[in-house]
Amino acid sequence: MNDDMEFFNRFSHMYLHGFKNLSDMFAEPATEHGITLDEFYILYDIAEAKGKIRLMDIAESHGVTRSAISRLIGRLLRKDYLYQEAEDHDRRNKVLKLTPEGARVEHEVFTELIQRNRSWRQSFNLAKQYQTLDLVEEFMDKFVNENADKQTKKADYTPLKRAEA
Repeated sequence: MNDDMEFFNRFSHMYLHGFKNLSDMFAEPATEHGITLDEFYILYDIAEAKGKIRLMDIAESHGVTRSAISRLIGRLLRKDYLYQEAEDHDRRNKVLKLTPEGARVEHEVFTELIQRNRSWRQSFNLAKQYQTLDLVEEFMDKFVNENADKQTKKADYTPLKRAEA
C-alpha cells in the first residue's frame, strides 16, 4: 500500500503542478494571439494541408465531433483567420482556407513553439524528448485511450515543410 500512496502522491503533484503548467506554457504563444491551442492546431492543419481540407477532415484528424470543431472554426471565421470556399462539384462541401491574417498568426505561433522546443534541447536533448514522448504514448495506448486496442496514431513529422522555422 505504501507504493500505491507514493505513486498517487507523485502523480497528483505532477498533475497539479506539472501537466497544467506545461499545458499553459505550451499554449501561451497561441493565447498571446487571442486563440486557444486547439484553434492554433486547426490553423496549422489548414496551413499544412496538401490539397483541400474540410471541417470533417479536421474533426477526424483531431478525434473530436463535427460540432466541437464547428464551434472552434466558427470562432476563427469571426476573427477573420480563415474562410470557407464552396467546392465546384458540390456546393454543400466547404473547403477551409487561411486568410492572410490567419496565415500570419499561424506562422508566428508555430515559430514560437519551435523556438521553445529548441531552447528545451539545451537541457533536455532531442533523444530524451523522443524517449519521453514514446513513454507517454505507450501509457496512453494502454490506459487512457477509449478503446485499449486503439493505438496512438504516430504521424511521420519528418517531412514538415517548415522545419527550418
